[in-house]
Amino acid sequence: MSESSDPKPDQPTRSFRNDLLASIVVFLVALPLCMGIAIASDVPVAAGLITGIVGGIVVGTISGVPLQVSGPAAGLTVIVFDIVQRFGLEMLGLAVLFAGLLQIIAGTLRLGQWFRAVSPAVIKGMLGGIGVLIFASQFHVMVDDKPKGTGIQNLLSIPSAIQKGLQFPEFRSREVRKFRSDMLRRVGELHRRQVSLHERLAEHTEFVNSEGSGNQALKIDDPQKYAEQQSQLTSELETTVTELCDYETGTVKGERSDKICAAAKEALKQSNTAVIDLRDQGLNDLALKAQKNAETALGGLLGELKNHGFAAQIGMLTIILIVIWQTLIPKSLKMVPAPLVAVTAASVVATVIVLPVLFVEVPENLMDEIHVPTMAVIHNAPWGDLIKLSVVIAVVASAETLLCTTAVDQLHSGPRAKYDQELFAQGVGNTLCGLMGALPMTGVIVRSSANVDAGATTRLSAILHGIWLLLFVSALAFVLRSIPTASLAAMLVFTGYKLLDIKSIKKLREYGWGEVAIYVATVGTIVATDLLTGVITGIACAAVKLLYTFSHLKVRLVKDKETNRAVLKLVGAATFVRLPKLAVKLEDVPTGAELHVDFEHLDYIDHACLDLLMSWAKQHESTGGHMVIDWDSLHANFRQEQRKQRGRINDLDGPDSANRVAEESAAPEA
Repeated sequence: MSESSDPKPDQPTRSFRNDLLASIVVFLVALPLCMGIAIASDVPVAAGLITGIVGGIVVGTISGVPLQVSGPAAGLTVIVFDIVQRFGLEMLGLAVLFAGLLQIIAGTLRLGQWFRAVSPAVIKGMLGGIGVLIFASQFHVMVDDKPKGTGIQNLLSIPSAIQKGLQFPEFRSREVRKFRSDMLRRVGELHRRQVSLHERLAEHTEFVNSEGSGNQALKIDDPQKYAEQQSQLTSELETTVTELCDYETGTVKGERSDKICAAAKEALKQSNTAVIDLRDQGLNDLALKAQKNAETALGGLLGELKNHGFAAQIGMLTIILIVIWQTLIPKSLKMVPAPLVAVTAASVVATVIVLPVLFVEVPENLMDEIHVPTMAVIHNAPWGDLIKLSVVIAVVASAETLLCTTAVDQLHSGPRAKYDQELFAQGVGNTLCGLMGALPMTGVIVRSSANVDAGATTRLSAILHGIWLLLFVSALAFVLRSIPTASLAAMLVFTGYKLLDIKSIKKLREYGWGEVAIYVATVGTIVATDLLTGVITGIACAAVKLLYTFSHLKVRLVKDKETNRAVLKLVGAATFVRLPKLAVKLEDVPTGAELHVDFEHLDYIDHACLDLLMSWAKQHESTGGHMVIDWDSLHANFRQEQRKQRGRINDLDGPDSANRVAEESAAPEA
């Protein structure tokens, strides 16, 4: 545990050394997560890396929690995936940009504490629902397949993914495997460039609705430039297709070779069509459709070249190594993050054995993947839907960040977190990420706890980790391209399982089945519909439970005719809402009887109910009766509750309190 987040004046050298070492550990944790979350969000890997860099260098500099580390988080993948599928990659930046602006406004208005006013059952249910969706979608990616659509569809099609993964791999000669592996890399790079080109075209093609003519393109840029880029890509693809078909039909042969060659020719055909449409049509919807078809055809060729069985084995190897490293490895070695060890080992195996699986697609120049929103994107944007999604991103990102902030605050004894400043810093970071077309960010607990555990003392460690990400991606992009996509997907399958967090259900059960019901309702609605509907459903259920708790009262009257005594037992909350029910029971008390009012199991009583009891007592005494109120049981009940609360506080003062709070308060992450 870090002693302080600010170094003493006489320890600058030691502080710098601690921060330097901690930054390296955090960098190693963040690197695979940034890429894996990008793949899960269906965006280029560079988008996740850019967010990690901004989260370290920019947000780390102005953060209200010096030891907290920010970057792309698994909790937002579902929202981002939905935006990309519905509106296209070019619209992501706008949604993130406006989410960031909302966070800046919220931080400026000092609303940081209010983002924490959400039932823990809803928060855990939100994370659990996200975990189910990530698990279901990435299970398919782990076998080098595509997600099938909605959460329900992905869940129901998991058996078919297992069937694909269990197929015995086509273990050809090393020469054939090497050829197909090289082809996968080459076609993968062409696919990445095609995706990037399509996004650039969408960013510079503006549409207007003209009466009677449908969508028309406004030519606001030179289409010839894009035609030349598409022509260059097509020329390289033609060379690749010729080499691929010659080898497959002349050397390997067989049914699969025929399919590969057919897919290659289709990709070349669609790419040529994209060139012609750009030259003849300019920047319009036909050209964009041709680009999308070319992108889809290249994806089809990748699908024929890859091998589901090998991908599944790489994925399982990754999960097994993560579990082994987290459970069996000595504590002294656990400073090296399990995901990094697993992904590195899987990459080495895939490279040494030369497996024909999909690999990460990373550009040589990170600047090529920065997409500033253009006027065309702004004009074409479906503002109504995007603003709604921006609000969802802002709320979910803020809640996840401030949960992490609460946990990190318990991990060190230095200055306490400044929630409003942290919310403002996250807003600045997301605004910048939106301007660059990158993923949204949050504060993330695993990177933050790794930062503290590694001995970080100031915000310098978070800043340096962002610098290491930037340097690594700029200088060693070829290393990232040796990482199998299936390995990163497997890491996220494990993350989804951790987010579901079965133990949290047992924790919620301690506070009643109502909390469990809120959790289940939130998870189920998120999986069946969408994240926003699920969270709203959870909040509504929590509100109903709260109303029930403060309006539910059981009243039981026990009469003893022999002694002319009666006992009125109250259980729950005696509020004005239940006043009629209490009055009816009081009317059943025999005339002249001695009534004992038992408060032992009463949680709350308001002035209205007390006034009723006092008024009734006066009337009852006028008829010869008597009422005895067990004030001691009420006071004892409240004192017992106070002792429980003090006990919890004392528990938190113990040596392991910070770790417990971090485990119970923060969102799990692989």
